[in-house]
Amino acid sequence: MRAYLLVYPLMALYVLVGAVVFVPLTWLTRDIRILYWISRQGCRLALALAGVKVRQIGLEHATANPTALFVANHVSNLDPPALFAVLPRIAVILKQELRRIPLLGYVMELGSFIYVDRRSRTSRKHAMEKAVQTLRDGVSLLVFPEGTRSPDGNLLPFRPGPFAMAMEAERPIVPITVHGARELMPKGTLRIHPGEMALLFHPPVPTIGLDPSERSALMERVRAEMQQALDSPLPPP
Repeated sequence: MRAYLLVYPLMALYVLVGAVVFVPLTWLTRDIRILYWISRQGCRLALALAGVKVRQIGLEHATANPTALFVANHVSNLDPPALFAVLPRIAVILKQELRRIPLLGYVMELGSFIYVDRRSRTSRKHAMEKAVQTLRDGVSLLVFPEGTRSPDGNLLPFRPGPFAMAMEAERPIVPITVHGARELMPKGTLRIHPGEMALLFHPPVPTIGLDPSERSALMERVRAEMQQALDSPLPPP
């Protein structure tokens, strides 16, 4: 039996048990730390069951500031669990449809995750305001500025919203380049191939003092840095 086939039923059971035990506790105490820890362990377990190893390069950049906006390229469904497993506490902006997932949707909402209906201008505006406040409240955010998974692994154009959020909240941006995930789980399939992927963390890019007119330049600077990293070989282990 393929090992990856165990991942989906076992993780469904993990979410169910975790939700039954820890969601009521989190709701009563309003302390997300235990639930967040359990969720991180679930991501690590899922990756291990699938035979996926995650190499981390420059992880110290992720903790160089108390709060940051993490921006990563998006090539596979492996990206979110791999990032969630290694980053300090983060919130994520998610499409509205994920809110309907039984239990998991509510769990993510408890974790300060932000839902957005990308078809609604009002929803996008509200999500932007909530994201800025989340950063100001000391919770880091993870976003995929391409807005979707790249079908061929090439870096897609970036959307300006995340960079406007970081500038308004005056929080640094930490670029992350994901390597090798597409080969393990391409877009459009549930099959997971065992192997190694890598997360390359770049030095933080400051945003304090930037004028709104500099948003495009900031976005292009971050994208160019990530593109260069994707075009270059990874450093040896």
